[in-house]
Amino acid sequence: MTLSYLNLLLGLLLLVIPGYLLYTYDRLTLPKAALAVVRMMVQLSVMGGLLWLLYRFNSVWLNLLWLLLLVVAAAFLMVSRTQIRSRILFLPACISMFVSVLAVSAYILFVVLRPESPMSAQWFVPVTGVLMAHVLMTNIHAVRTYFDSLRQDSQPYYTLLGNGASRLKALTPYFTRALKSMTVPAMASLSAMGLFVLPMLLSGLLMGGMPPVTAVAVFILLIIASITASVLSLAMTIWLTGEIKSQK
Repeated sequence: MTLSYLNLLLGLLLLVIPGYLLYTYDRLTLPKAALAVVRMMVQLSVMGGLLWLLYRFNSVWLNLLWLLLLVVAAAFLMVSRTQIRSRILFLPACISMFVSVLAVSAYILFVVLRPESPMSAQWFVPVTGVLMAHVLMTNIHAVRTYFDSLRQDSQPYYTLLGNGASRLKALTPYFTRALKSMTVPAMASLSAMGLFVLPMLLSGLLMGGMPPVTAVAVFILLIIASITASVLSLAMTIWLTGEIKSQK
């Protein structure tokens, strides 16, 4: 399927409807909405250019570089959202997200799905993209919960250390809180995915020509892989931040 510039313009004309309503009833919001739309289009255009390069050259090394760029951007975002010093969190976040997403993606692609070319851009980019998005969304809240708990209620930590427990053992209660803050909302949202999230994510698979039953199975596998990568990334991030702190 190809989309001409005329067809694209016809699609963009849909913006006239919300634009007219905002102009009529809420003119103060109109500039903000227009700026948000322009920003979104610029970001997606840049993303589209990067994806075009990845699909055009279809190189394993370019795909890995793509994942590394996603990881670095996600780590910067995590540091800004959690308000934790970058020298403590940035490197552990980069390492944990890269390793967890790459490992789980490799398992899904090479062991479970087993397409003809697992490391091709057609498979590697969408799978790692879905996993990275889930890892970032869940880990921001979980990492913030971990450090907030450690900062606000540090007495159990020092008590366990004073009783001879290892540093890892003393940090276990705080890791448990962070893990719970990640998994409980994730599990609660799974029930709604079949009604709301499922059709949106399946649309790409179905439009790509995948049979409905296969598309549903792939979607379920990606959800399971996303949860696994998120938990693995959280554990590695907390362990690495503890190691960095212990060496200072």
